Amino acid sequence: MEGVIASWLTPGCRRILLLAALAGCLAAGCGEENVSRPQETPTNVITAYYQTDEAEERAPVALDGERIDLEWGSEFTPERPFTHVRLSADNGSGQPGATRYLSMKAVYTSRHLYLLLQWRDLSPDIYKDIFVYAGPALAAPIINCYEVGGEIVCDSTYRTGPQDSLLSPAWWQQVGEDDKLAIAFEIMPTTGNGMEFSEAGCQVACHPAGAPRFGTLESGRLDVWYWLAGRTNPVRDLFIAGDDPDDADHGLPGYLDDWFANPGAGLVPDPGFPAYEANFEPGAGVPQQVYRRSDDRFHNPQGICENRFGGECLANNGVRMEYLWRENATAFYRPFNARDTLLQSNVPSDPRKWVPGDLVAGYRLNYPSESRADVHGSGGHLDEAGVWTLEVARALDTGDPDRDVIFDPDSGDRYVFTIAVFNASVQEHWGSEPLILEFGPKPPEEEEER
Repeated sequence: MEGVIASWLTPGCRRILLLAALAGCLAAGCGEENVSRPQETPTNVITAYYQTDEAEERAPVALDGERIDLEWGSEFTPERPFTHVRLSADNGSGQPGATRYLSMKAVYTSRHLYLLLQWRDLSPDIYKDIFVYAGPALAAPIINCYEVGGEIVCDSTYRTGPQDSLLSPAWWQQVGEDDKLAIAFEIMPTTGNGMEFSEAGCQVACHPAGAPRFGTLESGRLDVWYWLAGRTNPVRDLFIAGDDPDDADHGLPGYLDDWFANPGAGLVPDPGFPAYEANFEPGAGVPQQVYRRSDDRFHNPQGICENRFGGECLANNGVRMEYLWRENATAFYRPFNARDTLLQSNVPSDPRKWVPGDLVAGYRLNYPSESRADVHGSGGHLDEAGVWTLEVARALDTGDPDRDVIFDPDSGDRYVFTIAVFNASVQEHWGSEPLILEFGPKPPEEEEER
């Protein structure tokens, strides 16, 4: 166990330890057989602890996928413990494996709710439907051999000009599924499949094993937040629009996709443009677009350019080159064609011709807009511990009670929600029982001011 704990620490002890129970779970391997419940007390109530605006200004949650003592507390602040949430196939779909646990904390300020979620996943899956080039090395010679006078004679030629076969599915393979986490909050009392969400949780609407979609409800409404490791997590944006992107108080977080579920329609996206869209036509087997330096206004670090938040000039807007960034999602970009014989996404190296194993993104990334951009969050994976750390933030009140749960800490209300974790799968997942979010008290002086 000491090895597991030691591997989680960084110089200066910036990352705190989980409670001893969770450390034991990590050492044994959550998801292994005979995993015991980390604690005996009920685990379905998560208390959001209040943080004053002054304290939040001194130590803002950076939303960078790292758990820091100043942000979330430590073993020296037992008044802010982790809650260990039980996840199982019983509350999920299919047979993903034995029960596992997710550790969770919540804090709130006068304006925002922050969630910290950590769960075990030995390896991060961050690519969704990525294209892998499987054709020949375009720079390699083509060897042709002939029998001449009883002898074998060979010569070689090189491919030049457009390559029509680049547009053949035979030259491409599309693979990959990303890790995911979903949180569903009850906006109003919800029923489905003859059950109540407050008692049955996701089973009122979640699809059965093998079904293609989240199911429909009989009554009520849910606010559903999706974190997608390969599609929402890479996108960067300012959490507070007035922050300096070179020294942002709240970091440059990613997003969770914001949807809602209602009777009849099932899952419906909130208004606005999503953070991702498919880079392929279903069944086509080839990418629609590839990275070209001429399409990327950020590819020259010496040039005069900035994104709409004033961020510095970085190739692909600072997003990893395995992903395809589009600053303007509605602008026209030339489709991938036979003349695109050069791989240009190996910035800062010079472009070169395609070789087997080169990657093209399965999705195009951009800034989401309107209500689709309500929920910020960023996840980071600790490879040595095999753990995802996800930090999430959303305004308490988005002004849209029809599509979003509105949190009112002063009302004394409790909010029912569920969590589901997907390990590189669309359907099979571990789900929680119905959970309750409650807001802890404010200091007496702030209560008096209210």
